[in-house]
Amino acid sequence: MYKKIIKIIFLISALVLFSCNNNTSAPIRSRKIAPKISTVFKSPAYNLRIKYIILHYTALDDDLSLKVLTDPGVSAHYLITTRENDPIYKLVDDNNRAWHAGVTMFDNRLTMNDTSIGIEIVNLGFLQKVTNTQEQLRRMTKRERENLFFIPYDEYLEFDESQIEKVAYLLRNLIDKYGVKPYNILGHSDIAPYRKKDPGPKFPWKRLHDEYNLGIWYDEYDYTNFLSDNEYKKAKVLDIKEEFVKYGYTSMPTNNVWDFDSRKVLYAFQCHFRPEKIDGNIDNESYAIIRALNEKVKKINEMEERSKANNFLTNTFYTNIFISNNMVSTNWNYMFTNSLLKRN
Repeated sequence: MYKKIIKIIFLISALVLFSCNNNTSAPIRSRKIAPKISTVFKSPAYNLRIKYIILHYTALDDDLSLKVLTDPGVSAHYLITTRENDPIYKLVDDNNRAWHAGVTMFDNRLTMNDTSIGIEIVNLGFLQKVTNTQEQLRRMTKRERENLFFIPYDEYLEFDESQIEKVAYLLRNLIDKYGVKPYNILGHSDIAPYRKKDPGPKFPWKRLHDEYNLGIWYDEYDYTNFLSDNEYKKAKVLDIKEEFVKYGYTSMPTNNVWDFDSRKVLYAFQCHFRPEKIDGNIDNESYAIIRALNEKVKKINEMEERSKANNFLTNTFYTNIFISNNMVSTNWNYMFTNSLLKRN
């Protein structure tokens, strides 16, 4: 009898413990009043997501461009059509990541979507005038087949004037808003030279710089000096390539030959900075331009550092004057009050 009572007590205890551990109806502990979030204090230790602006052409007409860029799969932050009265279409919020750049390489960055804004401009790109048959391609040398990649300037299509004005307006707003550096306004071909050619050699980079103070262009003085200093004849292939890598073209193969991939990178560079002659072949002029651009970047960065230093010194100076004046003023009042008391 005693053993039966012990068993019953044990079973009841076990049931009680089990029911306590599996009580799903117990209320979750929560605060009745939500905590306040204060923005009184600010930290300067941060940077903006947006560092680059990438320009594209769509290779489609207006309607197809709108359709593709509003369907799943590919996107851009902004679209500029050929229709003069159309607005600038904002398709993705600036703070969101649009899918416009794809596989990229620039300034040692393997992806640019995370840190860039993409602007698509409606333009069909280029018209391929020559269509080679398989037999013709088979008879070509390797070099001749590779040269088909380097589309001549005349086959690219112009942009409309209204498009350029809209691009300039949009760039100015984005640069002012996010502080994008002049040398970080790039073409799709700059960051993906192995597979992309947009916005092409007829996009007016120099005009944007000269007329609107947008983007970067080399100083003529530096270019002329580099063109005539005879360094090109003495430089090794790898030395020349290092100048492109230094600027940001880190897709440039770091070998000592001008192979097909090296020529693709050079072609993208020429489309941006020397559109009059785009063949993917290195020459003294291309070498002088990249050296002049690196010099320009150096000047821009030095100017920015001087500006920061001047602002710091100016702010420190006025802060010290403010503190010093308050201390002097306090002491002066104290001394003046004491002198009056003594006189009286």
